[in-house]
Amino acid sequence: MTHPRCAPKLEHLPKGARDAAGNGSAKRRKRVSEGIYEDRYGLAATVKVNGRQQEIRFPPGTSLRKIQAERNRMKAAMQATPARRAGEQHTLADDTDRYLEQVGPLVSLVNRRREIGVWLPKFGHLRTLSLPNHVNALNAQLREWRAQLAASTVNHRRNALTNLVNVLYGPRAAAEFVELTSFRPDPPKPRWIDREHVADVLKQLRPSTKTAPRLWLMHWTGMRPSQMGRLTAEDFRLHEPIPFVAVPRGKRGKIAKVPLIAEALSTAHAFIDANAFGKWSCPSANKMLQAAAERAGRAPFTVYQIRHSFAAALRRTGTDLADISNMVGHTNKEITETYAPPELEKHREAIQRLRDSETSMAPTPDPHRGLRLVR
Repeated sequence: MTHPRCAPKLEHLPKGARDAAGNGSAKRRKRVSEGIYEDRYGLAATVKVNGRQQEIRFPPGTSLRKIQAERNRMKAAMQATPARRAGEQHTLADDTDRYLEQVGPLVSLVNRRREIGVWLPKFGHLRTLSLPNHVNALNAQLREWRAQLAASTVNHRRNALTNLVNVLYGPRAAAEFVELTSFRPDPPKPRWIDREHVADVLKQLRPSTKTAPRLWLMHWTGMRPSQMGRLTAEDFRLHEPIPFVAVPRGKRGKIAKVPLIAEALSTAHAFIDANAFGKWSCPSANKMLQAAAERAGRAPFTVYQIRHSFAAALRRTGTDLADISNMVGHTNKEITETYAPPELEKHREAIQRLRDSETSMAPTPDPHRGLRLVR
Protein backbone atom coordinates (compact mmCIF):
# COMPACT_ATOMS: atom_id res chain seq x y z
CA MET A 1 0.00 0.00 0.00
CA THR A 2 1.45 3.39 -1.00
CA HIS A 3 2.14 5.72 1.87
CA PRO A 4 0.22 9.02 1.62
CA ARG A 5 3.47 10.99 1.54
CA CYS A 6 4.68 8.93 -1.43
CA ALA A 7 1.47 9.34 -3.43
CA PRO A 8 1.82 11.74 -6.41
CA LYS A 9 0.14 15.09 -5.90
CA LEU A 10 -2.58 15.97 -8.39
CA GLU A 11 -1.17 19.41 -9.13
CA HIS A 12 2.07 17.81 -10.41
CA LEU A 13 0.17 15.71 -12.99
CA PRO A 14 -0.86 16.87 -16.47
CA LYS A 15 -4.38 18.34 -16.63
CA GLY A 16 -5.94 15.30 -18.34
CA ALA A 17 -4.36 12.87 -15.93
CA ARG A 18 -5.30 15.10 -12.99
CA ASP A 19 -8.98 15.12 -14.04
CA ALA A 20 -9.00 11.36 -14.52
CA ALA A 21 -7.37 10.78 -11.16
CA GLY A 22 -9.81 13.14 -9.42
CA ASN A 23 -12.90 11.59 -10.99
CA GLY A 24 -11.70 8.04 -10.35
CA SER A 25 -11.02 8.69 -6.68
CA ALA A 26 -14.54 10.09 -6.24
CA LYS A 27 -16.08 6.88 -7.59
CA ARG A 28 -13.89 4.40 -5.70
CA ARG A 29 -14.64 3.13 -2.24
CA LYS A 30 -12.75 4.52 0.70
CA ARG A 31 -11.32 1.99 3.15
CA VAL A 32 -12.45 2.82 6.68
CA SER A 33 -11.17 -0.21 8.55
CA GLU A 34 -10.23 -3.81 7.85
CA GLY A 35 -12.91 -5.21 5.57
CA ILE A 36 -15.06 -2.07 5.93
CA TYR A 37 -15.51 0.44 3.11
CA GLU A 38 -17.46 3.63 2.53
CA ASP A 39 -19.01 4.97 -0.67
CA ARG A 40 -21.70 7.49 -1.52
CA TYR A 41 -24.43 4.98 -0.64
CA GLY A 42 -23.22 4.21 2.87
CA LEU A 43 -20.95 1.58 4.44
CA ALA A 44 -20.19 -2.00 3.45
CA ALA A 45 -18.42 -4.88 5.20
CA THR A 46 -16.86 -7.72 3.21
CA VAL A 47 -15.76 -11.18 4.30
CA LYS A 48 -13.85 -13.75 2.24
CA VAL A 49 -13.62 -17.37 3.42
CA ASN A 50 -12.21 -20.22 1.30
CA GLY A 51 -12.65 -18.29 -1.91
CA ARG A 52 -16.20 -17.26 -1.11
CA GLN A 53 -16.88 -13.58 -0.57
CA GLN A 54 -19.96 -11.97 0.92
CA GLU A 55 -20.85 -8.37 1.57
CA ILE A 56 -23.34 -6.70 3.88
CA ARG A 57 -24.35 -3.05 3.61
CA PHE A 58 -25.20 -0.54 6.33
CA PRO A 59 -26.89 2.88 6.21
CA PRO A 60 -24.71 5.99 6.66
CA GLY A 61 -23.89 6.79 10.27
CA THR A 62 -23.76 3.17 11.49
CA SER A 63 -21.08 2.77 14.16
CA LEU A 64 -17.91 0.88 13.22
CA ARG A 65 -18.32 -1.22 16.34
CA LYS A 66 -21.69 -2.51 15.15
CA ILE A 67 -20.40 -3.12 11.62
CA GLN A 68 -17.37 -5.04 12.90
CA ALA A 69 -19.62 -7.18 15.11
CA GLU A 70 -21.85 -8.04 12.13
CA ARG A 71 -18.76 -8.77 10.04
CA ASN A 72 -17.41 -11.18 12.66
CA ARG A 73 -20.80 -12.90 12.87
CA MET A 74 -20.95 -13.29 9.10
CA LYS A 75 -17.40 -14.64 8.99
CA ALA A 76 -18.18 -17.23 11.69
CA ALA A 77 -21.30 -18.32 9.82
CA MET A 78 -19.37 -18.73 6.57
CA GLN A 79 -16.65 -20.77 8.29
CA ALA A 80 -19.29 -23.04 9.83
CA THR A 81 -21.12 -23.56 6.51
CA PRO A 82 -19.33 -25.78 4.00
CA ALA A 83 -19.01 -24.49 0.48
CA ARG A 84 -21.83 -25.62 -1.77
CA ARG A 85 -21.28 -27.62 -4.91
CA ALA A 86 -21.34 -25.67 -8.16
CA GLY A 87 -24.79 -26.94 -9.05
CA GLU A 88 -26.25 -25.64 -5.78
CA GLN A 89 -24.87 -22.10 -6.06
CA HIS A 90 -26.98 -19.15 -7.20
CA THR A 91 -30.31 -20.87 -6.70
CA LEU A 92 -33.10 -18.76 -5.29
CA ALA A 93 -32.77 -20.52 -1.92
CA ASP A 94 -29.00 -19.90 -1.90
CA ASP A 95 -29.39 -16.26 -2.95
CA THR A 96 -32.06 -15.58 -0.33
CA ASP A 97 -29.55 -15.79 2.52
CA ARG A 98 -27.06 -13.51 0.74
CA TYR A 99 -29.82 -11.03 -0.09
CA LEU A 100 -31.17 -10.85 3.46
CA GLU A 101 -27.67 -10.29 4.84
CA GLN A 102 -27.20 -7.31 2.53
CA VAL A 103 -30.56 -5.60 2.97
CA GLY A 104 -31.10 -6.49 6.63
CA PRO A 105 -29.99 -3.10 8.01
CA LEU A 106 -32.04 -1.21 5.40
CA VAL A 107 -35.49 -2.86 5.48
CA SER A 108 -37.78 -4.73 7.85
CA LEU A 109 -35.96 -8.07 7.86
CA VAL A 110 -38.95 -9.99 9.23
CA ASN A 111 -41.28 -8.78 6.48
CA ARG A 112 -38.72 -9.25 3.71
CA ARG A 113 -37.81 -12.76 4.89
CA ARG A 114 -41.51 -13.68 4.81
CA GLU A 115 -42.07 -12.10 1.36
CA ILE A 116 -39.12 -13.97 -0.15
CA GLY A 117 -39.71 -17.19 1.79
CA VAL A 118 -43.12 -17.81 0.20
CA TRP A 119 -41.39 -18.32 -3.18
CA LEU A 120 -39.00 -21.01 -1.96
CA PRO A 121 -41.26 -24.11 -1.76
CA LYS A 122 -41.92 -24.06 -5.52
CA PHE A 123 -39.00 -22.08 -6.94
CA GLY A 124 -36.18 -22.26 -4.39
CA HIS A 125 -34.32 -25.02 -6.30
CA LEU A 126 -34.17 -23.01 -9.52
CA ARG A 127 -31.25 -20.77 -10.43
CA THR A 128 -32.29 -17.17 -9.81
CA LEU A 129 -31.25 -15.90 -13.23
CA SER A 130 -33.27 -18.67 -14.92
CA LEU A 131 -36.54 -17.60 -13.28
CA PRO A 132 -37.62 -15.39 -16.24
CA ASN A 133 -37.83 -18.65 -18.24
CA HIS A 134 -40.56 -19.72 -15.79
CA VAL A 135 -42.58 -16.50 -15.96
CA ASN A 136 -45.85 -18.35 -16.65
CA ALA A 137 -45.44 -20.43 -13.50
CA LEU A 138 -44.48 -17.34 -11.50
CA ASN A 139 -47.55 -15.46 -12.71
CA ALA A 140 -49.76 -18.46 -11.99
CA GLN A 141 -48.47 -18.41 -8.42
CA LEU A 142 -49.17 -14.67 -8.15
CA ARG A 143 -52.73 -15.14 -9.39
CA GLU A 144 -53.26 -17.98 -6.94
CA TRP A 145 -52.17 -15.73 -4.08
CA ARG A 146 -54.35 -12.87 -5.37
CA ALA A 147 -57.45 -15.06 -5.15
CA GLN A 148 -56.97 -15.19 -1.39
CA LEU A 149 -54.92 -12.09 -0.46
CA ALA A 150 -55.04 -8.34 -0.95
CA ALA A 151 -53.39 -6.88 -4.04
CA SER A 152 -50.87 -4.96 -1.94
CA THR A 153 -49.73 -8.17 -0.19
CA VAL A 154 -49.17 -9.97 -3.50
CA ASN A 155 -47.40 -6.95 -4.99
CA HIS A 156 -45.05 -6.90 -1.98
CA ARG A 157 -44.10 -10.52 -2.73
CA ARG A 158 -43.52 -9.71 -6.39
CA ASN A 159 -41.44 -6.64 -5.58
CA ALA A 160 -39.35 -8.53 -3.02
CA LEU A 161 -38.37 -11.08 -5.68
CA THR A 162 -37.39 -8.44 -8.22
CA ASN A 163 -35.52 -6.47 -5.56
CA LEU A 164 -33.48 -9.58 -4.69
CA VAL A 165 -32.39 -9.85 -8.31
CA ASN A 166 -31.65 -6.13 -8.50
CA VAL A 167 -29.49 -6.16 -5.36
CA LEU A 168 -27.53 -9.32 -6.19
CA TYR A 169 -27.30 -9.15 -9.99
CA GLY A 170 -28.05 -5.55 -10.95
CA PRO A 171 -30.85 -3.63 -12.71
CA ARG A 172 -30.30 -5.32 -16.08
CA ALA A 173 -31.06 -8.72 -14.59
CA ALA A 174 -34.05 -7.31 -12.71
CA ALA A 175 -35.43 -5.92 -15.99
CA GLU A 176 -35.93 -9.53 -17.14
CA PHE A 177 -38.74 -9.81 -14.58
CA VAL A 178 -40.81 -7.02 -16.12
CA GLU A 179 -43.45 -9.53 -17.28
CA LEU A 180 -44.35 -10.49 -13.72
CA THR A 181 -47.95 -9.52 -13.06
CA SER A 182 -48.57 -6.47 -10.88
CA PHE A 183 -52.07 -6.10 -9.46
CA ARG A 184 -53.95 -2.85 -9.13
CA PRO A 185 -54.36 -2.05 -5.42
CA ASP A 186 -57.82 -2.35 -3.96
CA PRO A 187 -59.52 1.04 -3.44
CA PRO A 188 -59.17 2.15 0.17
CA LYS A 189 -62.25 1.66 2.28
CA PRO A 190 -63.83 4.63 4.06
CA ARG A 191 -62.84 4.59 7.71
CA TRP A 192 -64.69 7.60 9.03
CA ILE A 193 -66.92 7.51 12.09
CA ASP A 194 -69.36 9.96 13.61
CA ARG A 195 -67.62 13.00 15.10
CA GLU A 196 -69.78 12.86 18.22
CA HIS A 197 -68.38 9.38 18.77
CA VAL A 198 -64.85 10.78 18.38
CA ALA A 199 -65.51 13.65 20.80
CA ASP A 200 -66.93 11.33 23.48
CA VAL A 201 -63.71 9.30 23.41
CA LEU A 202 -61.36 12.30 23.28
CA LYS A 203 -63.03 13.70 26.41
CA GLN A 204 -61.80 10.64 28.28
CA LEU A 205 -58.13 11.30 27.48
CA ARG A 206 -56.07 12.50 30.40
CA PRO A 207 -55.56 16.27 29.86
CA SER A 208 -52.14 16.18 31.51
CA THR A 209 -50.66 14.28 28.54
CA LYS A 210 -49.55 15.80 25.24
CA THR A 211 -51.68 13.28 23.37
CA ALA A 212 -54.98 14.94 24.30
CA PRO A 213 -54.26 18.38 22.71
CA ARG A 214 -52.67 16.70 19.70
CA LEU A 215 -55.73 14.58 18.93
CA TRP A 216 -58.15 17.42 19.67
CA LEU A 217 -56.20 19.59 17.20
CA MET A 218 -56.44 16.81 14.62
CA HIS A 219 -60.19 16.61 15.34
CA TRP A 220 -60.59 20.29 14.35
CA THR A 221 -58.01 20.56 11.54
CA GLY A 222 -57.67 17.10 9.96
CA MET A 223 -53.86 17.28 10.07
CA ARG A 224 -51.64 14.25 9.54
CA PRO A 225 -49.48 13.24 12.52
CA SER A 226 -46.37 13.93 10.42
CA GLN A 227 -47.60 17.47 9.67
CA MET A 228 -48.37 18.08 13.31
CA GLY A 229 -44.86 16.90 14.18
CA ARG A 230 -43.38 19.67 12.02
CA LEU A 231 -45.44 22.49 13.53
CA THR A 232 -43.70 25.41 15.20
CA ALA A 233 -45.09 28.18 17.37
CA GLU A 234 -44.85 30.55 14.38
CA ASP A 235 -47.32 28.38 12.43
CA PHE A 236 -50.13 29.33 14.81
CA ARG A 237 -51.58 32.69 13.71
CA LEU A 238 -54.01 33.11 16.57
CA HIS A 239 -54.33 36.90 16.52
CA GLU A 240 -55.27 37.31 12.86
CA PRO A 241 -58.78 38.57 11.95
CA ILE A 242 -59.48 34.95 11.04
CA PRO A 243 -57.21 32.80 13.25
CA PHE A 244 -55.57 29.93 11.41
CA VAL A 245 -52.75 27.40 11.57
CA ALA A 246 -50.28 27.17 8.68
CA VAL A 247 -50.09 23.43 8.04
CA PRO A 248 -46.82 22.29 6.43
CA ARG A 249 -47.51 19.88 3.60
CA GLY A 250 -45.36 16.77 3.30
CA LYS A 251 -45.94 16.61 -0.46
CA ARG A 252 -44.66 19.32 -2.82
CA GLY A 253 -43.82 21.59 0.09
CA LYS A 254 -47.03 23.64 0.00
CA ILE A 255 -48.55 25.38 3.01
CA ALA A 256 -52.28 25.27 3.72
CA LYS A 257 -54.12 27.71 5.97
CA VAL A 258 -56.66 25.86 8.09
CA PRO A 259 -58.98 28.29 9.93
CA LEU A 260 -59.54 27.86 13.65
CA ILE A 261 -63.06 28.33 14.98
CA ALA A 262 -63.68 28.95 18.69
CA GLU A 263 -63.25 25.31 19.79
CA ALA A 264 -60.21 24.84 17.58
CA LEU A 265 -58.68 28.07 18.88
CA SER A 266 -59.01 26.81 22.44
CA THR A 267 -57.38 23.54 21.37
CA ALA A 268 -54.52 25.41 19.70
CA HIS A 269 -53.80 27.28 22.95
CA ALA A 270 -53.84 23.97 24.85
CA PHE A 271 -51.43 22.48 22.28
CA ILE A 272 -48.99 25.36 22.73
CA ASP A 273 -49.31 25.41 26.52
CA ALA A 274 -48.58 21.66 26.66
CA ASN A 275 -45.55 22.13 24.38
CA ALA A 276 -46.91 19.30 22.24
CA PHE A 277 -44.54 20.12 19.36
CA GLY A 278 -42.33 17.47 17.79
CA LYS A 279 -42.76 13.97 16.41
CA TRP A 280 -44.98 11.49 18.22
CA SER A 281 -45.95 7.84 17.94
CA CYS A 282 -49.28 6.80 16.42
CA PRO A 283 -49.19 3.28 17.98
CA SER A 284 -48.78 4.83 21.43
CA ALA A 285 -51.64 7.24 20.79
CA ASN A 286 -53.81 4.37 19.52
CA LYS A 287 -53.31 2.54 22.81
CA MET A 288 -54.45 5.63 24.71
CA LEU A 289 -57.47 5.93 22.41
CA GLN A 290 -58.41 2.32 23.07
CA ALA A 291 -58.27 2.84 26.83
CA ALA A 292 -60.28 6.06 26.51
CA ALA A 293 -62.89 4.30 24.36
CA GLU A 294 -63.32 1.66 27.05
CA ARG A 295 -63.90 4.37 29.69
CA ALA A 296 -66.40 6.10 27.39
CA GLY A 297 -68.21 2.87 26.56
CA ARG A 298 -67.58 3.45 22.87
CA ALA A 299 -66.04 1.35 20.09
CA PRO A 300 -62.30 2.02 19.71
CA PHE A 301 -60.80 3.72 16.66
CA THR A 302 -57.37 4.83 15.45
CA VAL A 303 -55.63 8.17 15.07
CA TYR A 304 -56.11 8.26 11.31
CA GLN A 305 -59.84 7.68 11.65
CA ILE A 306 -60.05 11.06 13.39
CA ARG A 307 -58.57 12.67 10.26
CA HIS A 308 -60.85 10.70 7.94
CA SER A 309 -63.90 11.66 10.02
CA PHE A 310 -62.97 15.35 9.70
CA ALA A 311 -62.97 15.10 5.88
CA ALA A 312 -66.14 13.01 5.75
CA ALA A 313 -68.07 15.40 8.03
CA LEU A 314 -67.04 18.39 5.90
CA ARG A 315 -68.30 16.62 2.80
CA ARG A 316 -71.61 15.70 4.42
CA THR A 317 -72.23 19.36 5.31
CA GLY A 318 -71.84 20.34 1.64
CA THR A 319 -68.25 21.64 1.66
CA ASP A 320 -66.70 21.84 -1.79
CA LEU A 321 -64.45 18.88 -2.63
CA ALA A 322 -61.57 21.15 -3.67
CA ASP A 323 -61.69 22.95 -0.32
CA ILE A 324 -61.58 19.65 1.58
CA SER A 325 -58.65 18.41 -0.51
CA ASN A 326 -56.76 21.62 0.21
CA MET A 327 -57.39 21.50 3.95
CA VAL A 328 -56.45 17.84 4.44
CA GLY A 329 -53.57 17.96 1.94
CA HIS A 330 -54.70 15.46 -0.70
CA THR A 331 -52.95 15.82 -4.04
CA ASN A 332 -55.44 13.41 -5.62
CA LYS A 333 -59.11 14.32 -5.27
CA GLU A 334 -60.08 10.66 -5.75
CA ILE A 335 -58.59 9.97 -2.31
CA THR A 336 -60.78 12.69 -0.83
CA GLU A 337 -63.83 11.12 -2.45
CA THR A 338 -62.92 7.81 -0.81
CA TYR A 339 -62.66 9.36 2.65
CA ALA A 340 -65.69 11.59 2.10
CA PRO A 341 -68.00 9.77 -0.32
CA PRO A 342 -70.98 11.59 -1.84
CA GLU A 343 -74.38 10.83 -0.38
CA LEU A 344 -77.78 10.72 -2.06
CA GLU A 345 -79.36 12.91 0.62
CA LYS A 346 -76.68 15.57 0.16
CA HIS A 347 -77.23 15.53 -3.61
CA ARG A 348 -80.97 15.92 -3.10
CA GLU A 349 -80.41 18.94 -0.84
CA ALA A 350 -78.06 20.50 -3.42
CA ILE A 351 -80.65 20.14 -6.18
CA GLN A 352 -83.33 21.56 -3.88
CA ARG A 353 -81.13 24.60 -3.14
CA LEU A 354 -80.68 25.05 -6.89
CA ARG A 355 -84.45 24.95 -7.41
CA ASP A 356 -85.05 27.39 -4.55
CA SER A 357 -82.52 29.85 -5.99
CA GLU A 358 -84.18 29.66 -9.41
CA THR A 359 -87.60 30.25 -7.85
CA SER A 360 -86.38 33.33 -6.00
CA MET A 361 -84.88 34.72 -9.20
CA ALA A 362 -88.00 34.13 -11.34
CA PRO A 363 -89.80 37.39 -12.34
CA THR A 364 -93.13 38.22 -10.71
CA PRO A 365 -95.95 37.42 -13.15
CA ASP A 366 -97.79 40.47 -14.52
CA PRO A 367 -101.50 40.25 -13.46
CA HIS A 368 -102.54 42.25 -16.53
CA ARG A 369 -100.62 40.04 -18.97
CA GLY A 370 -102.92 38.39 -21.50
CA LEU A 371 -105.91 40.69 -20.84
CA ARG A 372 -107.45 42.64 -23.75
CA LEU A 373 -107.95 46.33 -23.43
CA VAL A 374 -111.64 47.23 -23.67
CA ARG A 375 -112.29 50.45 -25.49
